[in-house]
Amino acid sequence: MSAHTSLSAQPGTTTEKEVNEQKVFIEANKQKLLENYEEASVLFKEVLKNDPRNHAAAYELARVYDVLDNDEKALSSIKIAVSLNPTNTWYQLFLADVLEKSSNYSEVISIFQELSKKQPENEYFYFQTAYYQVKDDKIDDAIETYIKIEKNFGQSVEVTRKKHTLYLGKGDTKNAAKELESLVKKFPDNISYLHLLAAFYQQQDKTEDARKTYEKILELDPTNAQATISLASDKKDSGDDSNFLRSLRAVFNEKNENIDIKIKTLYPYITKISEGDADPEMIESAVELGEILTEVHPNDAKAFSIYGDMLFHAGRDNEAIEQYKKTIALNKNVFSVWEQMMYIYAEQYEMEKLAALSEEAMDIYPNQVKLFYFNGIANGELENYKDALSSLNQAAIMAGKKTTLKVDILVRMVKPLVATGKTDKAQDKVNTAMELEPDNYRVLSANAYIATQVKDYDTAERLYQKSFSNGGQKNPEVLEDYGDFMLSQGKEALANEYWLKAQAAGGKSSRLNKKITNKGL
Repeated sequence: MSAHTSLSAQPGTTTEKEVNEQKVFIEANKQKLLENYEEASVLFKEVLKNDPRNHAAAYELARVYDVLDNDEKALSSIKIAVSLNPTNTWYQLFLADVLEKSSNYSEVISIFQELSKKQPENEYFYFQTAYYQVKDDKIDDAIETYIKIEKNFGQSVEVTRKKHTLYLGKGDTKNAAKELESLVKKFPDNISYLHLLAAFYQQQDKTEDARKTYEKILELDPTNAQATISLASDKKDSGDDSNFLRSLRAVFNEKNENIDIKIKTLYPYITKISEGDADPEMIESAVELGEILTEVHPNDAKAFSIYGDMLFHAGRDNEAIEQYKKTIALNKNVFSVWEQMMYIYAEQYEMEKLAALSEEAMDIYPNQVKLFYFNGIANGELENYKDALSSLNQAAIMAGKKTTLKVDILVRMVKPLVATGKTDKAQDKVNTAMELEPDNYRVLSANAYIATQVKDYDTAERLYQKSFSNGGQKNPEVLEDYGDFMLSQGKEALANEYWLKAQAAGGKSSRLNKKITNKGL
């Protein structure tokens, strides 16, 4: 309010007009504070109408227009304020903010360059100049500005790293290297700066320079994990993963080293194991490191999670489950762990455990469709049909536009509906699935299953054969259902043949085993 005073009366006196103007100005600010921006804009305009040289009113009006997203009027008003009081830094800064919205970076740069000249001791104005020069793709100008900052204020990590990044972006790797080298020269005992330089050398394939830098790190910190891992990786023979992993035991046994560095090292080997691209010796070495990780970091859920993943991909499901349980005990909020456990239980046909686990997880993740999906499968297999349909119905709603998942859910609802005497509703589910994926072998098999229930055997046979043609001959559930169909036709030998095929394809249900043992009786 005191930014503008235009006294035309005698010294020490204030005219009635000026008093009224100040009242309007005060009321305008009040409305602005109350977020009544339209009312505030009207009052600020009234002040300017009565006193066109009131730069404070022009500035406040610009701020109100900015809140109202009227960029054009905001720019016009702040320009008036700046023209009336060009030395006011706050006006200049707000003008820069408004100009930025229209991507007028060249004018913004000019504002900060001028402010830098007027206030050379203010480092902020130089940094803003460089920032907008980068946004305006004036990279060389930005580098020159950072050089000025160093001359005026001394070398700093922030400026050096910014210059390094800009040189790297230009493809000037020579100067990019010089920046990091100068940082290491100034702070020779700073391990984090040495790591920056070593990583840069690695990116540029300067293997020898990287090696020397990592050796320097180990002179300062003999147990440094990243340096040890990098040197070990550099020295290993091509494809000699087992020896490389064994060489990391000391690093993994170091309690004070960051667990994330260790985990990052293991990830590529989990991928190799999962893709089947790993020999038994390498798998054993990787698993051993995973076990060490849990012993050295017993309170970190990540250690047990990655060890569990390692065991899972190595085909050691029961051991993986134990590690996943320990993960959840430390941190329940890792959905991928719950999900992995559910896949294992489903694969092992541990339906009671699957039902209990998925139900427990629902309390933590009420919006995860897979929990309801797995819970529905488990309860269906346990013949808890009401619970199965409740979960599957919820899963179908949550599946949204995930067509393949939705089709699978609809198919899973068929047997519980038939078992509860709702064959018509089961047919409705199949019809909906047919509209989405008419050639899906599971949909065709479900349709054949319903045809069998209503004794339309010719249709059932035709649909089963079409299902087989589309991939159903490899699915244990489809094969088992066809075996049941053969039994209904009095073809016990064929029924048993298809049950055995179902078992060979991965079918593990106790129900299937009983059919094979008792030949369907």
